[in-house]
Amino acid sequence: MSPSHNTIRNPSKFLSLKQCAWNNPDLTQVGQDIYDFLNVTPTKSQGWKRRVVSVEIKSDHMYSPKEVGAVLSVSYDTATRIMGRMRRIANLARPRAKKRLLRIKGSDLRAYIEDKLER
Repeated sequence: MSPSHNTIRNPSKFLSLKQCAWNNPDLTQVGQDIYDFLNVTPTKSQGWKRRVVSVEIKSDHMYSPKEVGAVLSVSYDTATRIMGRMRRIANLARPRAKKRLLRIKGSDLRAYIEDKLER
């Protein structure tokens, strides 16, 4: 009778490995392989994180956090945090609203960028 598919077979009979190598792998080499696999250094700089978009800043336009993020090359959340620290922002939300509706004038945004460049 042929053995059922549920029986456990000894892999050393089927593989061409030495018995001592099968039972005692070199743990330092295995550990180093795992470490090298997990800690791969990036070969390229992470260009996908940069949001390089040339945006013309109009001094009389009111900019949303999405547009500020495009100008400053940051994410929406970061733009919201930056706008929260800026002077002269407008919160256009209703007084009891849970979310803010932030807007900043283009001239104030340009002044913020110039101030950052001077530092």
